[in-house]
Amino acid sequence: MDLRMKIINNTEVHICMKKVDQTKMTRKKPWLPWAIAGGCAACFGLGLLIAMALPAGNSNGSSKELAKFEEAYSILKNDWYYAKDDEDIDSRLIEQALGGMTSLEEDRHTNYFSLEQAQAFKDSLAGSNVGIGVSFYPGDDGQMIVKEVYVNSTADRAGIEPGDEIIRVGDKEAGSLSTDELVEYIKSHDGKSLDLQVRRGDETLDLNVTPGTFDSTVSERVIDNVGIIDLSSFSADSGKDFTDAIGRVQKEGVKYLVLDLRNNTGGYLSAAEQIASSFLPDDTTIFIEDLKDGTQKTLKTDKKYAQIDFDHIYILQNGNTASASEVLIGALKDNMPDKVTTIGTNTYGKGTEQVTVPFDDGTSLKYTIAQWLTPNGTSINKVGFKPDVEVMEDEVSTVGYAPLGEEDVLSIGPDTVAPNAAAVQVYLRYLGYPAERSDTYFSLASSEALKQFQSDNGLEPTGIVDNATFEKLLEVVGRRLNADAANDKALNMALEIIRNGGMLPAQENQEASSQDSGQDGESGQGDDENAQSQEEHTIDEQPVE
Repeated sequence: MDLRMKIINNTEVHICMKKVDQTKMTRKKPWLPWAIAGGCAACFGLGLLIAMALPAGNSNGSSKELAKFEEAYSILKNDWYYAKDDEDIDSRLIEQALGGMTSLEEDRHTNYFSLEQAQAFKDSLAGSNVGIGVSFYPGDDGQMIVKEVYVNSTADRAGIEPGDEIIRVGDKEAGSLSTDELVEYIKSHDGKSLDLQVRRGDETLDLNVTPGTFDSTVSERVIDNVGIIDLSSFSADSGKDFTDAIGRVQKEGVKYLVLDLRNNTGGYLSAAEQIASSFLPDDTTIFIEDLKDGTQKTLKTDKKYAQIDFDHIYILQNGNTASASEVLIGALKDNMPDKVTTIGTNTYGKGTEQVTVPFDDGTSLKYTIAQWLTPNGTSINKVGFKPDVEVMEDEVSTVGYAPLGEEDVLSIGPDTVAPNAAAVQVYLRYLGYPAERSDTYFSLASSEALKQFQSDNGLEPTGIVDNATFEKLLEVVGRRLNADAANDKALNMALEIIRNGGMLPAQENQEASSQDSGQDGESGQGDDENAQSQEEHTIDEQPVE
């Protein structure tokens, strides 16, 4: 039975906190707070088709190509000297052959997944975690400050709000546990009653919650009578949660919506279809599939979803906005161009669609079946969407770093080259320490700057980046980024445009100047940015509980 599903996704798997790992990737925002529950993930493919096994194809052994493959396989299995040391040489040769077969220069999104990679990919599409349903970051006094509350989660039902400070969880003081320990402690109470003590301003609240499974893709809030919805991926439940979030902000009478798609690398087609149907009339084209045989298929909105109207929609995007996110941007921009403004940097540019086919042994093959086009017939593959209003991100939010495994030992001394040296130097400079470079060469001056940081944070001032120093640096930078709303330039630009009646902050002066000089004002935009690598973590992510 063919149970395949289409996928619109940009990355194989993505984890919280941008680190460099081909199979594990990060999800939204520079310094996403820790989520009291578990990992992050996302994928872009257009729906998601899954099969129990590949359909039987033509395995005619008489073909020259197959005969050559079989001969090479036989030689390596029987005559290769080192085969004697591998008890599972058959499986190894086939696995590596499949990996090579899907390493296609023109298509990085066609992949063969090992058992572990296939499971990670599957988990990445789920969007679900276990916990209370908040993301958080550590405060100066050991408390955990809530950054986001996910729609329809336990925390959402309990009335927890962004900005609340979690000071006690069960019988544990929040400050007595590391973020990872706190997440695991809450997860250990899955389905069990758990007391929380929360500080909100001058008030202390005693709450009782029951940790459980929640979807960590949709959160909403209202600022200055503007609805803000953060959509971090397109999971199986994202469409429903997004509809609920839209309903909430509409009840508060907001006329303007900010839709944050930054670092959203995609997900299920069904979720993208439902969300697009919430904005567009029935039978409106969402996108067009351009198939291998030259035919085209059109996906349209579903009439069962009620449309919600806003005076204007502002979409935040960046180099990690990809796949299903770009489908949504294209659908809204092409069908309602006068009511949608995009803000940020160029999107990733993934305009292809994949199908994932699992094999009986749990491994799987993901391959490209089509290119998708916007309703106006435009391909954005390897090009992306240029923003209407360009707002560049600071280097502290875009520099990537490699994750540290449990057994990894980090040691970056002066006058050395190391992958994480770039992030260390950028983070030090952001904190006000005189690190002089932004590349992978760790200079003597940067080592001296690091000594100052180490001394200020109770660490031995060696000038060498070790595990403890690196983790402390991430913690301090993350705390500052999360606490300072001024860091979010794209969001602040959207709010400023709304306050200015739809005009750019400097546009009034520019138009006045143009009238005085008798010339029309023109707004220029910078060159397109290359899409940021999806293989790094950035300091944009925070724990999810």
